[in-house]
Amino acid sequence: MIRRVIENFGLPLLLLFVLIVVGTITFSIIEGRSLTDSFYYMITVLTTVGFGDITPSTLLGKIHFIIVISIGLALFGYFISTLASILSEERLAKMFPGLYGYFTDGGKLKDHAIIIGWNEYAKNAYEEFSLNGVDAVIIVNDEEEAKRLNKEGIKAYAGSLDDPATYEKLKFDDAKGIIIAFSDPTDTIVTILKIRRMTHKPPIISLIFDNELRDIVRQAGANGVINIAEVGGRLLANSLIEPKATDIEIDMLSRGGIDVMEYEVKGNLQDKSIEEIKDEISSHILAVSRDEQYVLRPSSKFKLRKGDRLILIGTSEEMERDTERLDKKK
Repeated sequence: MIRRVIENFGLPLLLLFVLIVVGTITFSIIEGRSLTDSFYYMITVLTTVGFGDITPSTLLGKIHFIIVISIGLALFGYFISTLASILSEERLAKMFPGLYGYFTDGGKLKDHAIIIGWNEYAKNAYEEFSLNGVDAVIIVNDEEEAKRLNKEGIKAYAGSLDDPATYEKLKFDDAKGIIIAFSDPTDTIVTILKIRRMTHKPPIISLIFDNELRDIVRQAGANGVINIAEVGGRLLANSLIEPKATDIEIDMLSRGGIDVMEYEVKGNLQDKSIEEIKDEISSHILAVSRDEQYVLRPSSKFKLRKGDRLILIGTSEEMERDTERLDKKK
C-alpha cells in the first residue's frame, strides 16, 4: 500500500510543496509581510482554517488568494479522493481476494505449491496442481497482472522476493515446493539466490533450456532441474518413431486417463512385502524409490520401509482409491 501511495501522491506532493514556497514568497512581496507571516497565511489558506488574522489588503493580494485557494483545493481534493479509493480497495481486497485481484489470505496455506512468474509453463503447472488437488499460488511483480489473474480464478500475489513480508504471507517454509518458470536463465538464477538467502527449507524446481546450465542452477540452490528443450525434443522424435507410446507418455504427464503417481510409504506398511499389498490395489507397482535409487518391478518378496516411495501406474481413479486403501491398511 505504501508503494501505491507514493506512486499516486508523488507528483501532487511536489506541486503542493512548490505552491507553498512560491505562494509564501509572492505573498510576502505583494503584501509586504515577513516570510514567517506569509508562510503562516499560506498554511491557513490551504487548510481552509482561515483565522482571519492575516488577510490580503491589495488587489494583487486578493488575486493571489484566489489562485492559491483554487489550486490548493484541487490538490487536496485529489489527495482525499485517491486515498479513500486506495483504503477502500485494500479493505475490499482483504474481504474478497478475488474481486479486486489481490491474494491476501495466506493463513490457510499448507503443503502448497508456489510458482514464480507467469507464462505458459506456469499456467500448465498451475492447472496440473489444481487437477491433483494441490493448492498453488502464483507470484508476479506486477500488481495489475495479479488482479487480472485473480479475477480469472487464479490465485496470484503481487510481491517482491526482496521483501520478507512475501515469505511470511505465502508461508514459504510450509510449502510443498517452489517452481520457477522463467525462460531467462539469469532471472532463474537470481530468483533462486534470493529465495535461498531467505529460506533453505522448501525444495526448488526450475526449468532450463540448456544442459550446460544444469550444474549452475543446482549450485544456486535448485533441488531439481527440468530441461524443457530436452523433454520436448524427445517427445517430438518419439511421436514420429512410436506415436502410440508417445500418446500414452503425454497422457501420463497430466492428471486424468492413464497416470503415474508417487505414494509415500507410511508406518502402517513398514516391513510389508509387495505381495501383501499388490492384491489390494488395482494399479501396478512400477518401481520403488529408496535412498535416491529405484528398484524397478520389485519382486513379490521385496520388503517396504517407511519413507519408501511407490511409483504406481494406472488410471487416476484407480490410484485415488488405491492410496486410500493403502492408508487404511493395517
